[in-house]
Amino acid sequence: MSERTSGRIRGALWAGFVLVGIAALVVAFSAGYMGSAGAEGGSADSRWLSMPASEAEFATLDGGTASLVDHRGQVVILNLWGTWCPPCRREIPELVELQAELEEQSATVVSIAVDSGAEESIRSFASEFGINYPIWVSGTDEVVRHFRAIGFPFTLLIDRDGVIRKQYLGPQTQETLLADADVWIGDGSPTETPKYREASEVGS
Repeated sequence: MSERTSGRIRGALWAGFVLVGIAALVVAFSAGYMGSAGAEGGSADSRWLSMPASEAEFATLDGGTASLVDHRGQVVILNLWGTWCPPCRREIPELVELQAELEEQSATVVSIAVDSGAEESIRSFASEFGINYPIWVSGTDEVVRHFRAIGFPFTLLIDRDGVIRKQYLGPQTQETLLADADVWIGDGSPTETPKYREASEVGS
């Protein structure tokens, strides 16, 4: 298969993910999954979710395995991306800058490279882009099942107890992610604890 044909196929796959993501996002908002409805009879802070994150294990680039359980006690920005995804590529410099800020605190970026080829190719890509945070490896089916990813890049803000507090579809800036992470860094909870919208467990 020629490089041009391969590029067209990756482009078509990415376009498909975008369309599926948009449709899923509409459904999610309609169902209240990403909405701001609070506990019955009370108001809510629309920024925050309260969903246990998956404890599934993923392959690492050094041949081992890792999971979010390994990062309990840290605030985690979990980024699902692919080397084949143009918006993901544009977002990487923001995440590199973010990691430089977070690694001095009790927080970190963790990424999962989705359907991105051999580990050697991912390592080469990471070196080219100066990625300074952990990279795990997965297929699309796994991240959809464990994190309900509805497009890429797809990012989750996870608190120190392994609870998902926010999710983001599409490329984000360092400023946006750091501002949200800062709420959960420190004593590990907002200064004024809001009422959280409860949702069913994500993943298994």
